[in-house]
Amino acid sequence: MMKEWISGRQFLCLLLVFAFTFALLGCAQSVEAASAAGTAEQKTGAPGFFLTAEYDRLYFAPLDGSSPRLVADSSTLCTARWGEWLYAAFEDGSIMRLSLDGSSATELVPAGSRSYRELIPFDGGVIGAHYSLREGAGYDLYREGSRTPVALFEGEPALMTCTVGKYIYSRRYDGVSGSRLAAFDPESLESLWEVPVDSTVELLRDEEGILCFVPNSGKLSRLDEDAHALVPVSAPLAKDDCELLAAYRGNYLVQGNWSDNYRYYLIQGDSRSLLDESLPDFVSLMDLCGSKALLKYFEGGQSAAGENVWYRTDRYKVLDLESGEISDFPVHGQYGALFASGDFPLMDSSTARKPVTAELYAFFCESTGAGGKMPLCSTTHGAWLNIADGAADIALLAAPTQEEQDYLDERGVSVEMKLYGGDGLVFIGNRACGVEDMSLDQVRAIYRGEITNWSQLGGADRPIRVLYRDDQSGSQRLFERMLWKEEPVPDFEALGYDRLDEMSTIVSECLRDPYAIGYSIMTYLNDVYGSEDLLTFSLNGYAATPENVAARNYPLGTQGYVVIRSDEPADSPARRLFNFFGSPLSDVILTRNGVTPLSDDGEQASQ
Repeated sequence: MMKEWISGRQFLCLLLVFAFTFALLGCAQSVEAASAAGTAEQKTGAPGFFLTAEYDRLYFAPLDGSSPRLVADSSTLCTARWGEWLYAAFEDGSIMRLSLDGSSATELVPAGSRSYRELIPFDGGVIGAHYSLREGAGYDLYREGSRTPVALFEGEPALMTCTVGKYIYSRRYDGVSGSRLAAFDPESLESLWEVPVDSTVELLRDEEGILCFVPNSGKLSRLDEDAHALVPVSAPLAKDDCELLAAYRGNYLVQGNWSDNYRYYLIQGDSRSLLDESLPDFVSLMDLCGSKALLKYFEGGQSAAGENVWYRTDRYKVLDLESGEISDFPVHGQYGALFASGDFPLMDSSTARKPVTAELYAFFCESTGAGGKMPLCSTTHGAWLNIADGAADIALLAAPTQEEQDYLDERGVSVEMKLYGGDGLVFIGNRACGVEDMSLDQVRAIYRGEITNWSQLGGADRPIRVLYRDDQSGSQRLFERMLWKEEPVPDFEALGYDRLDEMSTIVSECLRDPYAIGYSIMTYLNDVYGSEDLLTFSLNGYAATPENVAARNYPLGTQGYVVIRSDEPADSPARRLFNFFGSPLSDVILTRNGVTPLSDDGEQASQ
């Protein structure tokens, strides 16, 4: 049976990943199991692997190599087998129990709970391990039938190790008597007995019980739960072995340390052999089904579609721990298969949406190896013309101006538009100006020429340098539409303001000139610029954040649409991508790029 465990090296990496993931995503994703409508549990023994792919969606892949099936359309944090079930924890805090063929799922813990990084199921329930930089490690026990957690080891000097056999075990260290493996009664949670262990010991459950592996020592023991003792296991381990990845009936997969170039070895009884060189330098155990171990590794690179976009391709191999055979295990997920034939449509977009189109291209074309047409970035106006002229198949845009609608009518082109997300028009400056919040009326007064010095707003006694964009740019059109609805747009040229043709130039000038003011799109700034000197002004007391855009508090929130021509056939590439928007995975990609997912009813989209 599978167990996910954490070494000291992995734990540090895991904490970094944990913090990074929460900073990026910022919002939880919901679980949509394959059989969401029915919760009846059917115990099956159909052989197959559970694996994560496509931004950690949970799939079931039969051993016979037939097509994998999506069983949970959510970011999966960890899984663990126990008996005839698989337990899975998700980013939104929920825990599910799934039949081993992935055909049925039952929610054990609802969304909104903690995000668990390790699950330890047993006959009486499941234990969830959580980690944070601030709080360290902790463990919650959910008893069978209860959704209320019981905190384990409170007040105990518990370390980062916990597992379950006949007892619940925790590694303890008090600084005096060293490390011990403490056994707790599963019902009363009373501490019953202890056995001394090495301070670096790692615990692994296999089909025979609990193994205790000491990295970089060549030592392996089995815990005798009746005798309350560790029994040495005879196996040709080496002192360079730093990781015990898998165990099955006396066969072990181990990894050497830096001095051994982290090579992998298969131990079968008294024999030890170096694995086939085709195995990548770094792999992780994804699942164990009988003697077959599913190993995950990844390939990646920089996307050709955008300077700041990197793509990652998850790859899998199967190692038979009994025969030693290694084979490729190709996985084509549900989403990646949308354009597996390389027919990805030609996308166009505004400048602010270039990161989104680049990531879509990286995911559908580069990570799958299918290839496809490189996205354009013709700006808002240019993209609308391309949709009208048939020079682009699909585009991410703001609603058309009257001029653009007239152009569509002249060409006899009707379009379909679907709201996919929200953004914001933001006013930017330099922190040296001494002002952080303005009202919309004050912004208008600056652009009318009525407020000309930062001191009039409580800031530095310096003249305000006003910047604006050309009238065909998306940000300029938003600026005119949102701030000057009830009065004529001032003649900025006559007022002596500086017109800049590129969005990046406005940002650069605000960084260079401490007393300039301009405007941009919120997600463009978040993706491209990270200087502490760059200031995004709060408006009417509300900061320009995705949360305030979603709550409709930020006064200059915007709406973005995915657009195709109405005559697109039902299964055309453009329509398939159009239909993709609104899916849980599309919301993940949007969120990663700072866009707040929204549905057509104007509410924040469920994920």
